[in-house]
Amino acid sequence: MDVNHFTDIAGFNAISSQPVWTFKAGTPPTDHPFGAYFTTLAPETPNLAVKLRIPRSKLATIFQFSGETGLEPLVGGRGEFIFFSRKDYLVDEARQERSGRTGL
Repeated sequence: MDVNHFTDIAGFNAISSQPVWTFKAGTPPTDHPFGAYFTTLAPETPNLAVKLRIPRSKLATIFQFSGETGLEPLVGGRGEFIFFSRKDYLVDEARQERSGRTGL
């Protein structure tokens, strides 16, 4: 399964600066658990920002990698396409597939 992490330019620069991508866990602005968040939805998904409940500016860039090892589905219906790690999540070079601007 391909997993995506969308972020703004500042987040992209921080994550892409290292050979092993490190997605920092944090407290989301909602009542969701502390963690680093990911989705299986593609950038082409209609109304992506609405479905992910994130600001459109967070769709500026993407990190795509293979496998969801160590990720938990979000509780509820959105757990079909939103996953998270309760701690910083590392993706080594062997799992990295794509990164860059989305054009969104």
